[in-house]
Amino acid sequence: MADSETPLLDKFNEYPRTPSTDPAEKILFAVIGDLKGRKGIGDKWYDTDSDIQEEILQENLELIRKNLI
Repeated sequence: MADSETPLLDKFNEYPRTPSTDPAEKILFAVIGDLKGRKGIGDKWYDTDSDIQEEILQENLELIRKNLI
């Protein structure tokens, strides 16, 4: 990621107050947001280090983009 790019975790934490224009990010944020709101799963998300959260978001964004083609 280039230094000028906003980390995906920051974008996710601002969503939906600051909606993304990227369709793949919209899908990712909606799905992870739903999972994060589930009892037990949300607790694990908050217990996970931010670098791992970023990795999860990045890897799943790649999967979504591959499947949108």
